[in-house]
Amino acid sequence: MYNKLGKLRFSFVLAVFLEMVFSSTTFLFFFLPVFLLADLISNKSYFRNALLIFTSLLFYVWGEATGVFLLVILAFINLLFGRRIANVSSAKIKKIYLVAGIFTNLTVLFYFKYLFWVLSQFLVLFDFLGLGWGSAFPNLDSPHLPLGISFFVFHGISYLIDLYNRKVGDYKTTDFLTYFFMFPHLVAGPIVRFESVRQDIQNRKRDWDLFTWGVFRFILGINKKVLIANSVAPIADICFYSNGQLTMADAWLGALAYTVQIYFDFSGYSDMAIGLAAMMGIRFQENFLAPYRSQSIKEFWRRWHVSLSTWFRDYLYFPLGGSRCSKLLTYRNLVIVFVLCGLWHGAQWTFLIWGLFHGCLLILERTSFATFLTSLPVLAQRCYCMLMVVFGWVFFRANDLSQATSYFQSMFGFNGFEYQNSFGTVNLAVLFVGLAISLCSKQLFNNSEIEVKSFNACLFGVNVALVLLSMAILYTGARNPFIYFNF
Repeated sequence: MYNKLGKLRFSFVLAVFLEMVFSSTTFLFFFLPVFLLADLISNKSYFRNALLIFTSLLFYVWGEATGVFLLVILAFINLLFGRRIANVSSAKIKKIYLVAGIFTNLTVLFYFKYLFWVLSQFLVLFDFLGLGWGSAFPNLDSPHLPLGISFFVFHGISYLIDLYNRKVGDYKTTDFLTYFFMFPHLVAGPIVRFESVRQDIQNRKRDWDLFTWGVFRFILGINKKVLIANSVAPIADICFYSNGQLTMADAWLGALAYTVQIYFDFSGYSDMAIGLAAMMGIRFQENFLAPYRSQSIKEFWRRWHVSLSTWFRDYLYFPLGGSRCSKLLTYRNLVIVFVLCGLWHGAQWTFLIWGLFHGCLLILERTSFATFLTSLPVLAQRCYCMLMVVFGWVFFRANDLSQATSYFQSMFGFNGFEYQNSFGTVNLAVLFVGLAISLCSKQLFNNSEIEVKSFNACLFGVNVALVLLSMAILYTGARNPFIYFNF
């Protein structure tokens, strides 16, 4: 009941928000041009930042008017704690403010995202034990989940910890608010650290090479989302809504379709966010580094959703002791990190199992299995990694553990082997094109330094031509929301 009602509420919110996603006609033909024109007219960094703050709040209000109050309150709470951490001389008092700030952020996240799920699980347990307490709370349901709460809570925590560790230089209040409210990463990431963009925010210079590069990344992201992710989404949807009556061939097609969809959907969003920031004169680091070319799960997590994996590494895994402690404690740290990484995506058992699955694979790759794996040909290593990733995505996409179990049964031939579903020819063609691109294309961009003057002009021209097709498709209204708006 909790999951079904939550999804219904979320679908309603998305229906309202749909007109202001980066790949919507409203954003592309109204919001973005007006903002860029106003940004071009503004001369000083102060005015440009004020404009960006105002525009970002308008962007959020357009999608969800009520949630903006929580966003603003949380921004000023983090700003207040941050100022106390920066200005207090006592190390003990600094730590108290840090713990209080982190606790406040996590309490907000836990209340909106996890509290009622946890309570519902206890009620299920009590009913199983025959206590009958579940009937006493028939209408137990979670509050509406504010858009982007997981992202801006993590932004606040990273800001406080970096301040405590003296990694943040001098800044003004408007610098932090610009960072916190900035609409390119506000509702679906990537998770940007304040210090990585602070100097760009403080000194918003006109850089036309960077602007041009930003336009390229933005239209590349549109094409990824509209032409590939949206085209394979119907295959994944049909297969995962089939109630377990899939043949082996159809189940594998559905799993591969979701594998392609989630990569091009989220990497496309990240491209658009990186491109939008570049158009404003702000540089974001890369979030995807050709992850499906990885030769191990360890390498996969260095390439997939880099901003999230490095956040957990720096702010949780290392403080727990990382790999500097005994093997047993290292394994414990990996399990904790990846269980929480799974739950970060949502309050569901499927996400928890997905995180645990990846954590166990990372533990396996720290045993003698690693020696065996590296002795295999590169192609075999990549096949192993891709196979594990696809299995993981089944847990990630399934609505519950029962559906995940039945889907795995279909993948292993329990319902027959032949191909039955009549998927569209175009959809299937795009699926195989997407697989080829994600498996074969090398990393185009540098994670540590944006080479704005040397990006591929031919690739730029091809994407300019393709974006016309994307625009035509968007004009028909044939689009679906970004997957990571769920988180």
